[in-house]
Amino acid sequence: MGEIKSTWELVMEKLKGMEVTQKDRERFQREEEREKAKRLFFPYFQGDERNWNNLKEEFKGLGETGLEEFFRLLSENISLEEGLTERYRKGLETLFGRDGLGRIEELLERYRRRREVEEEALKQELFQAFQKKGIRGTAVDPNPRLHPRWNAVIEEVDGEFRRELREMLEGLPLV
Repeated sequence: MGEIKSTWELVMEKLKGMEVTQKDRERFQREEEREKAKRLFFPYFQGDERNWNNLKEEFKGLGETGLEEFFRLLSENISLEEGLTERYRKGLETLFGRDGLGRIEELLERYRRRREVEEEALKQELFQAFQKKGIRGTAVDPNPRLHPRWNAVIEEVDGEFRRELREMLEGLPLV
C-alpha cells in the first residue's frame, strides 16, 4: 500500500526545485513592512493600546516602505471634517511633538474653512437658481449638499487636503 502524504509534504515536493528570486524577496520584504506598519497603526490609533513610548520606539524601527504605509494610513483615517480625536491627538503629539500636532490642527482648520467656502458658493448658486425660477423670500434656505456638484467638489477638496496632510506628515521631524 502507498504512503499517505500530508498537504504540506505535497506542496514541499512541488516547491523543491523552485527558488525565490531577489525580486520576490524584495516584494515579500515590502509587504512585511506594510503589515508591520498596519500592526503598529491600528492598535494605537484605532484600538486600545496606551503605551505611547512603545509607539515611538516601534515607529523608529519602520523602514521606508513601512513609513509610507503608516503615513498613508494616518492621512486616510484622520477625519478631516470632525478633526482629531483624543487618541489621534496623543499619538501625533507622541511622534511629532506639540509643534507637529499644531501644524496638523492648522491644516484641519484650513480644510474646515475651505469646505465652508465651497458650501457657501454652492448654496449661492442654488439660491440664484431658485430666484430665476421665481422662488424668493427669507424662508428660502437652499441645502448645498443637494447641489448636483456637491460630491465632486467635496471629493476634490478632500483629496487635495489628504495629499497635503500626507506630505506634511512625511516632512515632520520626530521628537
